Amino acid sequence: MRRMIQVLCSVLLLCAVTVVNAAEVDSFTNRHELEDSRPLLNRLVNTWMDEAAEKASEPGILPIDAGRCDPERLYGELEKRLAGFLIGHVEDWVNTSPLVEKIAVDFEHSIYRDFPFSESPSVAMTGRLATLVRIGDAYVGSDKFGHFFSEGYSYFKLYRRSGADASLAFGELTEATVFGQLTTGIYSYADLSANLNGLRFWNRVLGALPDPVTRQPVTRPYFACEGTRWVQVQPFDWNDYVDATWDEAANCNVVKSEVLYDQLIRRIRTVTHGKACPLYRPDSTLLAARYGDFLPYVWNPDGIRVEAVDIRPRFQSYLAHLWESQGATDNRVVR
Repeated sequence: MRRMIQVLCSVLLLCAVTVVNAAEVDSFTNRHELEDSRPLLNRLVNTWMDEAAEKASEPGILPIDAGRCDPERLYGELEKRLAGFLIGHVEDWVNTSPLVEKIAVDFEHSIYRDFPFSESPSVAMTGRLATLVRIGDAYVGSDKFGHFFSEGYSYFKLYRRSGADASLAFGELTEATVFGQLTTGIYSYADLSANLNGLRFWNRVLGALPDPVTRQPVTRPYFACEGTRWVQVQPFDWNDYVDATWDEAANCNVVKSEVLYDQLIRRIRTVTHGKACPLYRPDSTLLAARYGDFLPYVWNPDGIRVEAVDIRPRFQSYLAHLWESQGATDNRVVR
């Protein structure tokens, strides 16, 4: 019971903070061909990863830190540079850098402009929208970089402690509450895809655990310990993670009410000259090969629909996975 109360209080606190920080992306208004930002953002991330390795390899304050590679220091330095609280550093860089070609839509001209406060408090209150950029063939909101690195790291910490099922249950819970439908009125499968791919990235940093999707050993971790220093031995490439599931014009959102549905459909049809979501249909065979059993978790092939996501079963599922993993840990200790 104490654990349940702690989790509930954490969720409520995050809700209060997230209302003024959550961002949606308009993937439809003024959509046009963009320069591929993948090479630029590959260089950015690789630079920050290399800096993190250098910093994590410096002698520590305590004698115990001398002459060894500390995984937690490496994770910590990577988190400082790549992740962030609510707004990730890569997301912020993309939004503000003149080097990135992007589509920025004012809230007053966006597909969300009619959302009432009663249905979508964070969107109506702040009018904060992510920018749209191109990574390879996919058009993704800058908010997805925050999901990838920040929420992905939360997934990873849960994965190490409680397993993949607990991580996914946590993602569904937060998308139904603090980062999604409770505050914005929208449940985004594209957000969940960025989260899951972020988990795969963080797990590949050292590759100590199997890949959570393929369940196979990680064969090419990003870092290795050489002597007493961390060295990046594999380059980061967004192509390993970004696909059509990140694009909300193909991977359509779910809204919690008919009011939001009617307003969203009408505005999308207006800005696309009569088209609807999805604007295009990716190769489902390729997606199935990439995600396997996890595809329904990150992919909505049915277009925008109304579904008031029930928080209770997601909350119960998350707690059940936590308790299950704790029980397994206790059994190992007893044995």
